[in-house]
Amino acid sequence: MKRFLVLSVFTLFFSLSAFTLSASEPVQVAILHNDGYTLYQEFRPNDNTYKNTVRDMEVLASKHKNKVFSQAATLVKTIQSKCKRYYDINTKLIEMLKQKWSKPHYADMDEEWKETTFAKDRKKVQDIHRLSLGMQQAYNDWNELRNKAFEKKDVKEIAKELEKANNNLKTTIDGVLAEEKPAMDAISKELEIMKMSK
Repeated sequence: MKRFLVLSVFTLFFSLSAFTLSASEPVQVAILHNDGYTLYQEFRPNDNTYKNTVRDMEVLASKHKNKVFSQAATLVKTIQSKCKRYYDINTKLIEMLKQKWSKPHYADMDEEWKETTFAKDRKKVQDIHRLSLGMQQAYNDWNELRNKAFEKKDVKEIAKELEKANNNLKTTIDGVLAEEKPAMDAISKELEIMKMSK
């Protein structure tokens, strides 16, 4: 009950803050604000899941002295670090875009220009998010195979099935990473600004 109450208060607070923001700021800023909140909601529980999975795989690797478990831990660490990188970049990108769209002269631009320009800006956020979603899907597919592998009774059989899951996971991660360069190239100017502002 206490947890429900805290969650209700948090949801109400966010709804009110989003309403206040959208009432006093341009609609583009409100949309970006909501995008940022969605990314935050998605990132935190997934990050905890990855941490727990890595820990579990490392414990099994130590216990059974089998590299298949340590390979799984390494692959999930890759997903975790990439998702964190994408989240950090998107958080900064959203803040930059919110500042851009808060400038007074943007409000005076014609609607067609605003729609076209905002669509390009938001696509940058969505493309980085798509990389994160690809990594999450890779993890989910691997996790399903991992669960099936652990239905086996013998550790050797589990390891054999887990190795197949790991190979699939590596292939999918490589596929997502192949999409990373074009997405990062599209925000190269923004990335330079982020580096300078550190």
